[in-house]
Amino acid sequence: MPSRAPKLTPICPALRCIIIGAGVAGLTAALCLHRSGHTVTILEKSHFLTETGAALAMGPNASGLLIDLGWNPISSGAMVPEGFVSILGREEKVRAKMCLKEYSKKWKKPWLSVHRVDLHRELQRLVVEGGGVVVLGTRVDIVDVESGTVVLEDGRVYEGDVVIGADGNNSVTRKVIAPEAVLKPWGKSCYRWLVDREILIADPETKTFTEHEGCIYDVAGPEGKFVMYPCRDNTMFNFVAFLPDEELAAEGDDWDKRGNKAKLLSGFSNFSPAARKLLSLAGEDLKVWQLVVMDPLPHWDAGRVALIGDAAHPTLPFLSQGAGLAIEDAISIGVLLGPGTGPEEIPALLKLYSEIRRPRADYVQEQSRVHGLDENKGRPPRK
Repeated sequence: MPSRAPKLTPICPALRCIIIGAGVAGLTAALCLHRSGHTVTILEKSHFLTETGAALAMGPNASGLLIDLGWNPISSGAMVPEGFVSILGREEKVRAKMCLKEYSKKWKKPWLSVHRVDLHRELQRLVVEGGGVVVLGTRVDIVDVESGTVVLEDGRVYEGDVVIGADGNNSVTRKVIAPEAVLKPWGKSCYRWLVDREILIADPETKTFTEHEGCIYDVAGPEGKFVMYPCRDNTMFNFVAFLPDEELAAEGDDWDKRGNKAKLLSGFSNFSPAARKLLSLAGEDLKVWQLVVMDPLPHWDAGRVALIGDAAHPTLPFLSQGAGLAIEDAISIGVLLGPGTGPEEIPALLKLYSEIRRPRADYVQEQSRVHGLDENKGRPPRK
């Protein structure tokens, strides 16, 4: 059991930190900043009344950082995948295998698959128990980069020494720092859903896709691909399917957009009967969103404001590094704004953060696009 990271005693008054967005990036930043002795207020537009989402894969670069902050993977039902199995969707032939445990040994931290809602709830619990304030149902109207003031649509005003924009793809904070930034369709959309493991092993056709215990399955063909992997203490499988936009008729990147099951099945009509049977198990939780890309920003900071996570660098899912980059960003902010940081130092430190993080994020973004092109038969994204 990992022990909670100790809170450090500052030698200067605590910074007033405002974080816009209570996703994985925002909550991780809150944990790290509080550990340095700062006060943290998170402004989140949703009410978290009906949390939705699917699982996410987390590499050693991210899992180790969260564990060091006091997160216990067991408490979130996280799984350590045994390996990776690639299967031809039409013939059901195994074309490649890879042992992920060897990578975990190499990097000293595990590869993990964890349900996004379970991870989010645990991080939120750690933030609140540590003294952080999470204000729900808040919509940001104005962010002043010089004063660190945030004004909500209802007129409430929050004053901080530093403002962190962790508000995702459709970031309000980004519009202040980089108003010229534009999200563009990638050319593919993504379906996500969950299926109970017991349902899969009860059917002889679908049971074959669970024979490699605890593995990530990649099932691909010319039409598209889907990925499945266990989560929630191996009680459920998370499914992710990629198909061209024109086949899904998806618009926007809203995670809560209801998916059309008939179009999902039609997109994989040439896959094997067993593979199609797997897809037919998608239920009421089926969601779809359009994958989007954005040109790298020249900077992520302005005055007392900085961007982290998807607000700074929307990342395609083909390397499973979206959450990992967001967690790295959050930790970097927390480290640079360590104990003893004075308000007058904020602009220079945020500029340093941007200069340090952008090269890595830009590289991972580009590599994710390259992998996406490979899986999109070399076709570029739509203009």
